[in-house]
Amino acid sequence: MNNLDKIGVCSRSFSRNPVLRKELLSKFSNVKFNDQGISLNGNALIEFLSDCDGAIVALEYIDKKTLEQLPNLKFIGKYGVGLDKLDFDALDEQGVKLGWTPGVNATSVAELTLNMSLNIVRNTPASNALAEKKNWKQVTGKQLSSLTVGVLGLGHVGTKVAGLFNAFGCKVIAHDILNKGLECEQLGIKQVNFQKLLKESDLLTIHIPGNESTFHIIGAHEIGQMKEGSFIVNTARGGIVDEKAIIEALNTNRIASVGFDVLEVEPPQNLDFINHPRTFVTTHIGGSSEEAILAMGFAAINGLSSYTNASVFKKYK
Repeated sequence: MNNLDKIGVCSRSFSRNPVLRKELLSKFSNVKFNDQGISLNGNALIEFLSDCDGAIVALEYIDKKTLEQLPNLKFIGKYGVGLDKLDFDALDEQGVKLGWTPGVNATSVAELTLNMSLNIVRNTPASNALAEKKNWKQVTGKQLSSLTVGVLGLGHVGTKVAGLFNAFGCKVIAHDILNKGLECEQLGIKQVNFQKLLKESDLLTIHIPGNESTFHIIGAHEIGQMKEGSFIVNTARGGIVDEKAIIEALNTNRIASVGFDVLEVEPPQNLDFINHPRTFVTTHIGGSSEEAILAMGFAAINGLSSYTNASVFKKYK
């Protein structure tokens, strides 16, 4: 491993995990954990990492302004797979190396996607709310196996998601900006263009990176092309779907229900979206299975010694 003087662990879930703490401390003697459990961004992040030359980061924003105030920082191990909060150009400019492993939480996110899909399609949250009020009224829904599922993004997570829906007997179609012919052949599914994905999907599930090109890629216009009474699940990144357009579509019954694990602003300031009776929202837990936490943690630790220039990973953003 590198002869790093001090490691700062920004991630709260990493810091709380005894297995990951023990593993990191077996390799580095001087480690600072986020034991206060606070969200580290801006000045708080700079202060936390001010005396560190290595860092393990999760959802923290690492931009040029931050890096300019952290001249000692030389290595970052990425906890998790999302790269949208890292400024690759600034990392290279400041000479900060990045260690990152794709797909380490893919199974965890894929299983949550299936969980959310079953919940909103069978309308189980509404039934549970009635049961809690001792109102023993039956609530109807649809069978997941009867739906055409559209998978937007056929990367590590999207591929696993397609396999899970296949096992349920769903007709699965997929769209990706890359040619995924081999993956589709192996899965027994069809790759289609974006417009066809929107028009043919009864349930649209999103698995693409969050960046400038994908911001609000699902907006009012795209929702207008979808089947009336369809479903949307987003376990990828907040901001890919226009939440205001979703509320309007729910209110007009264009969309039957949605399941979101990610929001444009987290924690949300405007509660209209999460309080809507036909939204099923979780607190960004896609990668929070016990197994995924360990896999992401070991990958982040490894990233402090197995690293490269950040610009190498631009294709994943």
